[in-house]
Amino acid sequence: MKLKSADFRRLPAGLAQYLERGTNVWLQSSPHSGHVSFMNRPGVFLDLESLAVQRRQLLAVLGHDRTRAVLYRIGFEQGRRDAARHVARFEENGELALHAGPLFGQLQGHYTAECVRFEFDRGARTLDREMLLARSAEAAAHRMVVDSPGECVCWTTAGYLSGHVSEILGLRVVTLERQCVAIGHEECSFVSRLDREYGGEADWVRDALEMVSIDREIAERDKLVASAQEAADRAQKALTDIKQKRPGPIELDNIVAEGEQMRPVLRRARQVAVSDLPVMLVGPPGSGRETLARAIHAASPRKAGPFEVLDCIGPSSESLTRQLFGFEKGAFAGATRLCVGSIARAHTGTLYLNEIAALGLEAQGLLLRAVQDGQVRPLGAAEPTKANARLIAATKRDPQAQVAAGTFREDLYYALGVATIEVPPLRERGNDVLRLCEGFLRELRSRYDKGRLEFTEEALRALMLCAWPGNVRQLRNVIEHAVVFGQGERIGLDDLPEDVLANRWKRPPEELSEEVIRAALRRSKGNRTRAADLLGVGRTTLWRSMKRLGLE
Repeated sequence: MKLKSADFRRLPAGLAQYLERGTNVWLQSSPHSGHVSFMNRPGVFLDLESLAVQRRQLLAVLGHDRTRAVLYRIGFEQGRRDAARHVARFEENGELALHAGPLFGQLQGHYTAECVRFEFDRGARTLDREMLLARSAEAAAHRMVVDSPGECVCWTTAGYLSGHVSEILGLRVVTLERQCVAIGHEECSFVSRLDREYGGEADWVRDALEMVSIDREIAERDKLVASAQEAADRAQKALTDIKQKRPGPIELDNIVAEGEQMRPVLRRARQVAVSDLPVMLVGPPGSGRETLARAIHAASPRKAGPFEVLDCIGPSSESLTRQLFGFEKGAFAGATRLCVGSIARAHTGTLYLNEIAALGLEAQGLLLRAVQDGQVRPLGAAEPTKANARLIAATKRDPQAQVAAGTFREDLYYALGVATIEVPPLRERGNDVLRLCEGFLRELRSRYDKGRLEFTEEALRALMLCAWPGNVRQLRNVIEHAVVFGQGERIGLDDLPEDVLANRWKRPPEELSEEVIRAALRRSKGNRTRAADLLGVGRTTLWRSMKRLGLE
């Protein structure tokens, strides 16, 4: 089947009559009965302002992409229905039916239509049609909503032309607007081709015609949220199982605290353990704050209850609030099931909050009330639930400074500050470093089946000299690195990461050893200025130490 016209400006005789009369006798109105019809099809009159109001509300509620998709779909469906009527009206004459769509749109006042090109070959599966429309009512209505749209906006018209031709030809046709009076062109230009002839520029039309309802999309997203939550629950369960396989509760007597800096920490911890007071642990991350909190819980009357941990670093304030207080099913979009919050899970036990100041101020206030009242109201719940939990919170910064900065509620600080314990960084704990090294080595030798592994004196000396910016956590990782990658039966300097050797704490320049200097130079790739900065000394001091040790 081939259709081709060199000049579509002249209408076939069967259609020319509609324009030759000069007046629209097919549009009828009966004011007394409130009846308006076009070619005996009842309808209503919509002025441009009404069309603009509809479009403004669609854009406001659905957004740009969905509004464009909905209007294209509406036009496509209208075009298909009109095409079926036109084919029947003109007794299966496809040429007249193809002309009738744009012509009748003109008679209804949508635009002035002119078809300048139409070529279709079913065998070759090609279609090329170009329509020029002047005085587009849709473009004018859009300009009443958006002054400078920056794109072609006759979405309903493009959809209509697509649906009309698709229905007559029996093939999916896509019409795209190439020029639009809304963005300054003299006429609106529409190009229609078979779907397969378009590339990615027509993807938004394909997506529009296949778009599911908002309800279905929300339901599918809820399923994804539920699936993600189930995966998170499985991961949490796996983590809980791992924790349950760990050795028994940490006892205060088993905490390494031989140095003078840790003795008052342990004494204070024993004092607060027997009470039910909230506790504030102040110290750098990795210094053993959670370990101390677990030991306090294990020595308290609540030791039979749960020990819940919530890390306040990372999640958004809204997410933290949900994790802390829990929520009911349907409390917000995506809440497909009930979730018990950390406070409720810690009922009869202890809740440990890492970096509590990262909580929003409103959540801090709700937290204080929940701990004091012994109950919590999940999001969306009508009634509160019991949540008698002891609070142990940790922060790396001076809480008084955070109160002054407005990031930490004063009333919460006063509630927690009664029992404040300052946990010193590892670098200030003296020989505790050696005791911790020995303890970690015993644990890791058993895990990795390296029962005869020991430290050399040089390695222990290097471990003692390290600044340990990551504190106890870093120390444990370093020991595990040495156990895993060590080749012999003794852990030497070569088995330690260079960071340990180069990251020296403040020591007299004369204590700069050859291995420490070499490690700093390796890490700085031979740059002496950077090596001196790593070691905390001046460049001249480093040069003198190198000269003293005979290092080039």
